[in-house]
Amino acid sequence: MALTRSLLRAEAPRQSSPEAVLSNVNQLLLELGDGSTFVTLFYGVIDRRTGRMLYSRAGHDRPLLLRKGVAQSLSGDGTPLGILNDDFRLSQEEVRLLSGDRLVLYTDGLTDVAAPDGAMFNRDRLAALLESFAGQPLEPMCAALFAHLLEYQGDAEQYDDMSMLVMEVE
Repeated sequence: MALTRSLLRAEAPRQSSPEAVLSNVNQLLLELGDGSTFVTLFYGVIDRRTGRMLYSRAGHDRPLLLRKGVAQSLSGDGTPLGILNDDFRLSQEEVRLLSGDRLVLYTDGLTDVAAPDGAMFNRDRLAALLESFAGQPLEPMCAALFAHLLEYQGDAEQYDDMSMLVMEVE
């Protein structure tokens, strides 16, 4: 992850296209890495003046856009970085962010939370939960979501990290 972060920081100023940045980082990871690891990520560039966000997903879960209380998945396809050269693929997508929108980025640990009976929390439940907390300020919304996830998990073992980043457009 540290190598990927460093490469992103080096490549980002060279290109305005998320697709080009991630393609370059993939090539560098293939050259510099040991071939046994990969990374998934979402990379977006926001024009604060217009609200336009260009983005690419490299195998990462689809972010959710919470607009007027409704969660919608962002589109786009992509292969994780660091494992493929010839079959590597990315798409670059665009969305216009509006005042009041919330962009929700999360790791798969949130959707892969297992209940004591083994049932996974899943993406649809996450979207519904975000919608139910949509009217709350950001910090209480995030705290309520994590509290709900821990309640769902009960005494089942947690086997993956649970990370989430929520940004709200002013």
